[in-house]
Amino acid sequence: MRSHRLLVRSALALIAALTVFVACTRGSGSAFPSAMEPADATNVPPAAPSDQALVDLARSKIKHVIFVVKENRTFDNMFGLFPGANGATTGQTCDGRTVPLKRAPDRGFAAGHSFTDGITAINGGQMNCFTDVGYAEFHPNQIPNYWAYAQHFTLADEFFSSIYGPTGVEHLWTFAAQSDRFVDHERPGQLGVGKRQFCDDPLESAFSFRQLSRADQEKVYQLEQQGASGAAQVPAYWEARWPCTDIKVLPDELKAAGISWKEYRGPNEWVQPLRMVRHVRFSSMWKDVVSSDEFIPDLNNGKLPSVSWVSPPFPLSDHPPLSMCRGENWTVRLMNAIMESPYWKSTAVVLTWDDFGGFYDHVAPPHVDMYGLGPRVPAIIISPWSRPGYVDHTTYEFASVLHFIETIFDVPPMTSRDANASDMLGAFDFNQQPIGPLPLAQRSCPVTPIQNVPEEPTA
Repeated sequence: MRSHRLLVRSALALIAALTVFVACTRGSGSAFPSAMEPADATNVPPAAPSDQALVDLARSKIKHVIFVVKENRTFDNMFGLFPGANGATTGQTCDGRTVPLKRAPDRGFAAGHSFTDGITAINGGQMNCFTDVGYAEFHPNQIPNYWAYAQHFTLADEFFSSIYGPTGVEHLWTFAAQSDRFVDHERPGQLGVGKRQFCDDPLESAFSFRQLSRADQEKVYQLEQQGASGAAQVPAYWEARWPCTDIKVLPDELKAAGISWKEYRGPNEWVQPLRMVRHVRFSSMWKDVVSSDEFIPDLNNGKLPSVSWVSPPFPLSDHPPLSMCRGENWTVRLMNAIMESPYWKSTAVVLTWDDFGGFYDHVAPPHVDMYGLGPRVPAIIISPWSRPGYVDHTTYEFASVLHFIETIFDVPPMTSRDANASDMLGAFDFNQQPIGPLPLAQRSCPVTPIQNVPEEPTA
């Protein structure tokens, strides 16, 4: 009788979970999300706040959060072979074929991963219209240190990019849980007087959605569920604007609460999110946007802020056609420094990748508004308090990391995205014996030619 009750209870729980999933993802019939534009929803209370006792415990253990963002990989591309994770070894194509995911080269292709490329690849949730060369995955011996972190700490296998792509605006979402309608960074012909300079060059422009009526927002949402045919029509709802905005970013909330923060940004023309925010770029806040080279000295000198965003120099970003091995070595240097510092015992690191890069992934992302979610990306939660050897199947996105930070430091959400995202506390066990450091050795990287070099990296 007891086993029968447990079976019934499990079945009911599964039905409830599936009901929520179907209601929140693409293919939900005529229903539309209440907030098509996340910024339209302000002062939003968290949708499902964690138990206060758990929040208090988390705050007693975590004093520093480090958000590390690399570039252009999917979960299947890096961890499709990971035991216990929702991975894949084959992929589906637009013409109905099932193809093997080939062994990825260290320095592979660079394929399209724009906003419309993401819509096309997802193909209404069928996940079968990726560029041919995107059907590739790494084996464990090719990225052994990334696998070591995933095996030792917590690997999230339902972590999605915030929007369909590409890099530039994805990074703005990691600060703001929105992009003020922007869906692209500057392309050739939109660069003003030189390289991408954002608020420093009023002659620049980039594509964004126009201010749309609710009816037009619903049309865009429907087009996004139609794959390539819909993707071709979405730009009709765009305009070219100066990519300089004054949206609220999480550093605003942190500053107001007296919480220290910094962005440690490696040289990368596409990754300059706070240079797109006028009140940051032209105020004293800009002094907290510094070179990634300052991160380890700040660690060693006892100057680590409470919240850090860290991105590498472009050559070490994992962005194809650059060396994955060299990018992994940069991550190892960073993590070794964190683990060897006094900050390790009170730190949570979330390591993720900024967009899908044109690579195959088989899991359909929830369609939560006009911007995505985009395809699944890898994410590893590295901390003394992360669950050891655990694969977390909770649905996350970049706004989940923002919600985690907001929860730890008791600041309010900014948009519907971070308000409704998971706070990620389920990835931790704050009662466990804390996990010790995992120092790793850098590798000697293969000398291999770059395959399919683009005229300009598509970032």
